[in-house]
Amino acid sequence: MKLVRMDIMNFRNHARTSFSTAERINGFVGDNGQGKTGLLEAISALCLTKSVFGSADVVLLQIGKDVLGVQGEFQGDGGVRYEVGLSYRAGEEKKTFTMNGTTLERLSDVVGQFPVVVLAPEMGAITSGAPPERRKFLDFVIAQASRIYLEDLLEYRRVLKQRNKILLDARLARMDCSELIEPWSAELIDRGTRIAARRGAFVEEFKPLVEDAYHDLAGRGETPAIQYKPSIPMGLAASEETIRTAFEAELRRRGEEERQAGATLVGPHRDDVAMTINGLGLRKYASQGQHKTFVVALKVGEFQYLLGRRNERPILLLDDIFGELDNHRAEQLLDLIGSLGQAFITATGDGAFPAGFEWGSLNRRFLVHQGSVVYDEASSFIR
Repeated sequence: MKLVRMDIMNFRNHARTSFSTAERINGFVGDNGQGKTGLLEAISALCLTKSVFGSADVVLLQIGKDVLGVQGEFQGDGGVRYEVGLSYRAGEEKKTFTMNGTTLERLSDVVGQFPVVVLAPEMGAITSGAPPERRKFLDFVIAQASRIYLEDLLEYRRVLKQRNKILLDARLARMDCSELIEPWSAELIDRGTRIAARRGAFVEEFKPLVEDAYHDLAGRGETPAIQYKPSIPMGLAASEETIRTAFEAELRRRGEEERQAGATLVGPHRDDVAMTINGLGLRKYASQGQHKTFVVALKVGEFQYLLGRRNERPILLLDDIFGELDNHRAEQLLDLIGSLGQAFITATGDGAFPAGFEWGSLNRRFLVHQGSVVYDEASSFIR
C-alpha cells in the first residue's frame, strides 16, 4: 500500500497543504511546532478515520475554523487505486468518510483497509508502561487484521461500560442487581471469550516475528520473549469452550468482590502481555537501549504480521525516531525501513538523517514551516 498524494484543510496548523509522495522514504524536516507530527496524524486519519495519537477530532480542527478535511489517493500493492476523504464539522460532531465517491455508513469499515504501522516516542510505553498500553498494542494490530475482532472489541467495550454502570449504581443504592446484570454478563462472556481466544492465538503467531526482528537488530546474544497473560484462568491454545467455562466460573467466584468494587474485575480489559529478555522482565531489568530495540522489533513484527494477513504492505509513520541514535545506527534503521515499504518520517533538522542518505525520486525531503509543506528539490542533488 502506498499513499500517492494528499490534500489537507484546517487540520492542526495546516490551513491548506498538498503534496505528492515518494515510493519509499518521505522525510518531513522542520523545527518543533511547525506541523510535522500533524502530517502523520492526517495520514493516520485517512488510514484509521482518526488520529493514531488519540487526539480528539475537535482538537485536530484548526482554531477558529468550522470544518476540517483530509483527502488522499492510495494505491494498493496490486495496483488498485482508492480516492478517500475524511471531513469533520464542529458543532455537529459529525465525521464523514468517503471511498471512491461513496460515503461509508460505518467508520469501523475503514480499519484494516489501509494498514499502517506507527513508531513514535510514546510507543516506549508498550514495554515500560502499564498493562493498558500493551492491550492497546494488541488491539491495534489485531483489529487491522480482523474486522470480526474489531466488531467484538467495540461491542465488548459497550457491554462493559453498561455492566460497570449497573454494578456502580447497585453499590451506591445498596441494592441487588443479580437479575439486571445477568444478560450483560452473558454478552460480556460471549464477546470476551472470542477476544481472549484471538489474543492468545495472535501472541503465539507474533512471537517468532518479534524474535527474528530483535535478533536482526541486536544479534543473537539476547533472547526476547512475549507471553499472553489473560485475566481469565486459561492455558495456552485453550479452546473457546474452555475459555468460556473459565470466564463464567471466574465471574461467579468474584461476584461479591465486583459488587463491592462497583466494577467488572474479570475479562480481556484486565489482560496483560509479559515481555522478557533472557527470562528477565523488561519493565524491571531492561536497559534503555533494550527497551528501544524491543519496541522497534515489535513494530517490525507488526509490519510482517499485517503484511501476511492483509496481503498489503503497511504504510510506516515514524515520528522523531532518530533521537539519541548515532549516525551508524540511523543508517541501519533507514536501511531497514526502506526495505519494508513506504515510510513517512519526521525529523528536526537535516542532521537527523545520515550524511550520505540519498534523496531523489525514491526518497523525498519536505521542509515544514508554520503549517506549510514544500518539496525540497535541492535535496535531489544531495549525496
